[in-house]
Amino acid sequence: MTETEIRQYAQSRGFHWQTLERWLGWSLAARNALFRLAVDLKVGENQLRDFMDWLEEIALREQLMIEDILGSKPVVNCASDPRLGRADKLKRIKEELRRRRFPRLTEAENAIWTRIHELQLPSDIRLKVPPGLEGGKLAVELTASSHDEFKKLVIKLADTVADHRVREIFALLAGHGVEAQSQATHL
Repeated sequence: MTETEIRQYAQSRGFHWQTLERWLGWSLAARNALFRLAVDLKVGENQLRDFMDWLEEIALREQLMIEDILGSKPVVNCASDPRLGRADKLKRIKEELRRRRFPRLTEAENAIWTRIHELQLPSDIRLKVPPGLEGGKLAVELTASSHDEFKKLVIKLADTVADHRVREIFALLAGHGVEAQSQATHL
């Protein structure tokens, strides 16, 4: 890709000059890899900046080239999956990069979902956490079609509160690492 093609793309999408200059400051291979992704997925400026932030941080931490990150199997598989539409590809690639950029957050999310699944709650009780554990809160959803059914679900939920895994979930939501919440469980 030429600098002119990148400039034309940025102009057609209404990018600010700072974003464009930052992009053009990358190595030729890195900016071309991002250009291919941006064009294929019709990436807007905010999404592009998120990609750039995360890619730079991943590259620095993992000592990798940006083009290698964008050429990694998970990213390429998402980008080339014929079953996915543009929006789904973009969402999955962003999620892959987010998970790589924030490994401790990803570890906490995985630990929380593991604990939730281990609770083996009936399908009428759903525990949910916000994306990125934003706000650090656990949402509970009950689905009942009668007073008696509702009462049974509330009792089941009340019984679940005493389970050590619920304490672990809240420890993780509070930002305590997997190791710390595991130790707290055994006290």
